[in-house]
Amino acid sequence: MSSSVTGSSAKSMAVKNTTSTRRKPKTAASKTLAKKRTPAKKKAAPKAKTQKKTGPQKAAPGLIHELKKIGLGIAILLAICMTTAMIADILLKSGSPVSMSPTPPQSQVSPLVDKDMPVLTPAVKKNANRITQPIPPHPKIKTQIPGLIKKSSRPKLLYEVFEGVDAEHARTSAIGPTNGNITPKIAIIIDDLGYDKRIAMSLFDVHSDITFAILPFSPFGKTIANHLSAKGAELMLHLPMEPTQYPQVNPGPGALLAAMTPDALLAQLQKDLDAVPGIVGVNNHMGSRLTASAEKMRQVFTVLKKEGLFFIDSRTSPDSKCEVSARLFQLRFSHRDIFLDNFQKVDYISGQFHKLIRRAKKHGHAIGIGHPYKATLETLKIELPKLKGRVQVVRASRLVVVPA
Repeated sequence: MSSSVTGSSAKSMAVKNTTSTRRKPKTAASKTLAKKRTPAKKKAAPKAKTQKKTGPQKAAPGLIHELKKIGLGIAILLAICMTTAMIADILLKSGSPVSMSPTPPQSQVSPLVDKDMPVLTPAVKKNANRITQPIPPHPKIKTQIPGLIKKSSRPKLLYEVFEGVDAEHARTSAIGPTNGNITPKIAIIIDDLGYDKRIAMSLFDVHSDITFAILPFSPFGKTIANHLSAKGAELMLHLPMEPTQYPQVNPGPGALLAAMTPDALLAQLQKDLDAVPGIVGVNNHMGSRLTASAEKMRQVFTVLKKEGLFFIDSRTSPDSKCEVSARLFQLRFSHRDIFLDNFQKVDYISGQFHKLIRRAKKHGHAIGIGHPYKATLETLKIELPKLKGRVQVVRASRLVVVPA
């Protein structure tokens, strides 16, 4: 038995030795693998560092590109702001509300230019209460009509149109109808002169008996008055008066206002009369409010009577007290029958001119009021030669009498 034990012990020892011998190579191999792995990790770290270093270098061009785009955007924004500021400065210097379109520049161009008068399309309605219509005014006048768009380089103010008075005139004519043996007479008054010398002279060349109404304190008012007087033309003062839309609608320099005291009104009236030399009469520019005041018109007619001037009511209001006041002062008087050129179209103006002729044939006389537009000039060149003695063109002073 002892020998068998010894043999088994020897086998055990042999197994242990074999086991230990087998484990040793594994330990060495694992150490070798560990050593190999450790340098691999150390090598990977530098690669990561290299990637971190190269990352910003690749991103740098993109950042520069974005900065360039931001800089360009700022430059464009500054350019837009500067352009807007320049446009705003131009508009403020022009002194008149204007649309942003390039059509209506507000430059202070002298009215003495070889350009057409602006084309206007007012909404004229029969028997309407009052309508306003743009015409060229003094550059210093600021019209306060919202949405009024300029259509030329010339500044504009407004004139009033009241069409409903036409039918009324047939019953209140100062002169009355004549018998069939007398040639009907028409007077043509051109209002709002003072801004274009050339067209004023051209209108006189069409017919020397056209009557010219000149605005006080207009840039070329005195010059036009002197030139026309030298040619023998008949002149009137186109007297600015307060409209019902005042102060939104400004009648211009020298206007007579309802709020004026009698002394202030008379002083202003005298200045207006002195501003236009050679006048023989007066008619109103706007005035829908002032002409409806009997008190104010009596104050005006006190001076006109003293100066020996007649008055022609442009009839911008159905409530005008002008004729009643003229009768009281025994002042020579008449009033407008037809507005010729509310629309600046030759066909329209021709129609209004024929309407004036029919009125004259019916009542013996008629007064038409036009404005210094190219379309009006062209129409008169066409229509006046056609009269051929059937209707006589006379000066406005021929159609005024003291109201009965």
